[in-house]
Amino acid sequence: MNGKVLKYHRLKHRKKQDEVCKGICSVSYYSKIENDQIEVSEDILDRLMERLGIDEGAKSVHNDSYLRERIQALNEAVIDRELEKAKELASALQDQMTFVQNPNLIVLFELIFARLQLLHGGLLKAKDILDKNETYIKEGENPELLFHFLKMKSVCVYTDQEFHESLGYLKEADRLLTVSSFPHKDVVDLYYMLGLTSYRVEDINASMYHLNEAVKVYDANYEYHRSGDCRLLLGLCYKVIDKFQQAEKQFELAMKLARNIKDEKLESKVLQAKGETYGAMNRSMEAIHHFQLSYRLRKGTDRLISVVAILDQFGKMMLYSEMKSWIEHGFEILEEHKRKSNSFLVK
Repeated sequence: MNGKVLKYHRLKHRKKQDEVCKGICSVSYYSKIENDQIEVSEDILDRLMERLGIDEGAKSVHNDSYLRERIQALNEAVIDRELEKAKELASALQDQMTFVQNPNLIVLFELIFARLQLLHGGLLKAKDILDKNETYIKEGENPELLFHFLKMKSVCVYTDQEFHESLGYLKEADRLLTVSSFPHKDVVDLYYMLGLTSYRVEDINASMYHLNEAVKVYDANYEYHRSGDCRLLLGLCYKVIDKFQQAEKQFELAMKLARNIKDEKLESKVLQAKGETYGAMNRSMEAIHHFQLSYRLRKGTDRLISVVAILDQFGKMMLYSEMKSWIEHGFEILEEHKRKSNSFLVK
């Protein structure tokens, strides 16, 4: 049995070596076991495994290459937001990972599984997985695990709207590209994340650079949804620097992609962004028209995003009767979805 398996489970339970081996063997002997420097007897191994809560099945041999391929397939499904496919792959892998000997594969799976949890709204579950594995990842100095860990930390703090902290983790992950190679899909995903987060901290030049790098790959590989996301963000970047004509061009490209793949969520975001652009150009009625089109494609509390934008434009024009009508409608949505709407209630 690989001594690294013992080390993984020890760190997972946050135990020191002397806590694990007390009454079984000396600390120095146990250290040699963890480092695969000696052959250990079955009796001692069984007692150490029992103390760490390791199932007997962990002794079974699995094909690491096959498992790595399956984990990478899960990673790609998560990146592409193919949630049903990802769910099936994760379920099958969870059964297998119980008996896997290679702790690096176990941690790699858990990091990707954490991102899947996040896509399903499980922020606390994702954070728990990261906390559980952080010590092992930092002590192990494995570039692949650290790369995925940094990306996941970035996503978690981004969800908490800590955008500068999120960008810091992504820049650390970006530096790892100079010392190790990673699957192309992971690298492009990092570029997109850098583009999005740079936009959030208003570093528009950095955002546009990374988004342009990502969109070239997405276009070349016919990844229309991801290309549409990039085009939308590029349009917003152009809006920020008052290049409205270039912004509209990107929005039109994103809209074409959204309609080709019948993605109403992306289409609603593009309409919202076009409305914001017209608003920045002081073309309030055109802005309101696009916000209303976006509103019709949205559902639930997402509709409040359009409602607030419409109110802003009517307010600029001092059309208070129209504002009153939309305010009442906003409160109807709040009442219907009050448990999910605290941030909008403040607005």
